[in-house]
Amino acid sequence: MADRVRISDLDFVYISFKEPNKEQNWVDLKNKVPWAKRVDGVVGFDSAHKAAADIAETDFFISVDGDNIIDERFLLETLDWTKTDKKAVHRWKAKNNVNGLIYGNGGVVGWDRETCMNMKTHENADSEENQIDFCWGVPHENLHNCYSETIINGSEEQCFVAGYREGVKMSTEKGKPFRAENFKNIWPENLKRLSTWCTVGADTEHGKYAMLGARMGCFYTVLENYNTKLYMVRDLDSMLEYFNGVVDRDDVDDQLVMFGNSLRQQLDMPVAELDAEQSRFYRFVKPQHRNKGVQDSE
Repeated sequence: MADRVRISDLDFVYISFKEPNKEQNWVDLKNKVPWAKRVDGVVGFDSAHKAAADIAETDFFISVDGDNIIDERFLLETLDWTKTDKKAVHRWKAKNNVNGLIYGNGGVVGWDRETCMNMKTHENADSEENQIDFCWGVPHENLHNCYSETIINGSEEQCFVAGYREGVKMSTEKGKPFRAENFKNIWPENLKRLSTWCTVGADTEHGKYAMLGARMGCFYTVLENYNTKLYMVRDLDSMLEYFNGVVDRDDVDDQLVMFGNSLRQQLDMPVAELDAEQSRFYRFVKPQHRNKGVQDSE
């Protein structure tokens, strides 16, 4: 096995489901990566990624989510397998277009085909830590560089689902929910990201729905302990149905305040009520992310 491989020599597989912006993002990817393949409409996160591995022809391939816009500079990079474990999932960062966060959520991902085919996560999980995400039960290389932007505000529903899923994920420790009495033990970086999801975005189209989703995801994971609402995040159809059943589009501001008060009062969580101007200011003063080596750890 060669120790080095150009990213431009790898298969790219676009994984889309019901993202409202999936077709325009697919056109964007094909313009940048003409050899990209596509998996569309496969139910279940685990199953969709296995379908991607099945059509990939290179032993290591890159997956791109349906709400993701890649940076073409990624194609100029070369991977050196003496620096990272080729069998591990390689997760690069993405910039979130609603709250400005830059971390692994929504970014481009490198997969060893065999690792992908053998994992059991989400709807196929056989352990608690694998039911919500890939990141705890599958070996990972979490990398520093940012090579894409995740566009989550194509609709109110898309924004809410993105926020809710992160509100749940950030409120757990390896898939196990924190309880109110030990919430103070949450990893500090996760608390910062969770608080940002809950606070920033009022200046973007539909951004308040991402904030509401994150607040509700945290509330029902930590304070109400509803497993049905916890594991719902692995089923996008259920999440969309849930949104239409619980979110009052005419009362979003009041719902934000209500869930914000609960998180502040019961968890002493730093959640602020920023308006659009304040959200824009937050992004303006936020330190700029600078890329380093393509395989440098975060």
